[in-house]
Amino acid sequence: MKVSIFVGGNKTFTASRLGVKLGEELARKGLEVTLRAVKGKVKSKDSAVILQEYAATAKPKTLAAALKKDQADFVISLMNLTGCQAALEAGVPFVYAENEGFKEDKAVKDKKAILKKAKQVLVIKTTEKPLNKKAYAGLKVQEVTNPAVWVEHYNYNKPACFKKENNIVAVGKFAKESGFENLLKTWARLAPAHSTWHLTIVGDGTGKAALAKFVAKNNLQDSTEIVTDDGDVYSLLRNADIFAYPALNPANADILLDAMASKLPCVACESEPVTDLVANGINGVIVNAGEEEPFTVALDDLMVNWGKRVGLAVEASKLKDRYPFEDFVRVFAELLK
Repeated sequence: MKVSIFVGGNKTFTASRLGVKLGEELARKGLEVTLRAVKGKVKSKDSAVILQEYAATAKPKTLAAALKKDQADFVISLMNLTGCQAALEAGVPFVYAENEGFKEDKAVKDKKAILKKAKQVLVIKTTEKPLNKKAYAGLKVQEVTNPAVWVEHYNYNKPACFKKENNIVAVGKFAKESGFENLLKTWARLAPAHSTWHLTIVGDGTGKAALAKFVAKNNLQDSTEIVTDDGDVYSLLRNADIFAYPALNPANADILLDAMASKLPCVACESEPVTDLVANGINGVIVNAGEEEPFTVALDDLMVNWGKRVGLAVEASKLKDRYPFEDFVRVFAELLK
């Protein structure tokens, strides 16, 4: 069976992490999978799944022609209504999935009419709150849990901190809400006392230059790297010792979930998505959002306390069993029968 996965999102969120992993897992089940997304929206550096990019201005009719040409048998749309419209145009059955409460950058007036034609609408739950059934009235809805996309560390099943490689990783947008400015202020205080540690900030957006300027001004070049997300985030998680998450009131904490499930101790600013995942002092550390001093103290404590890192990492890794990706894949596999 030939399956096309349309990967979408909005200006603050991309379904890339789910699309790439889902594609890989379905391919392992013997399906012929193609990822389809607006150019630059999917980061899949090491993925073996075929990626076909299209222009942001592409019309459903154009994408439908591509589906017909490739003889697609089924479409999975992850927060991509254009993909749904293309499937309808091509006469290909489809399912649609979105995070609960997901909003397109530009509202689609006939969204519900389109989704009524879906084989199933999957609502990805990111909180423990009951589903807002009114928002999905009239649709064939199934709730699914937001799964963890995790990686094994280079030292097999042991937490990364057993190796004491002294790497801190932070991932997000190069924007104020990611809290990277506060993280760098923290790092400017800590780096001189921790010469064997290294900080890597990964992201995308227009704020990279300002962060790089701060690094240069504070002579942090030897201990700090700011890189653009090129799809290699999970390789960095594989080799990290601590995950720093200074995000201020994020809409979701997917990357935090993935880092914790990958056996990384974390320091995170308090927000609803964070407190849903982190039991403070048990599987991670939560500090007051936007305050430099608490984050500095917490990060310093983890850097010098190897035993604490190990304990938090082991507990954090249990999230991969609490939010198994296998269950997420199974839902789609059943719909493809």
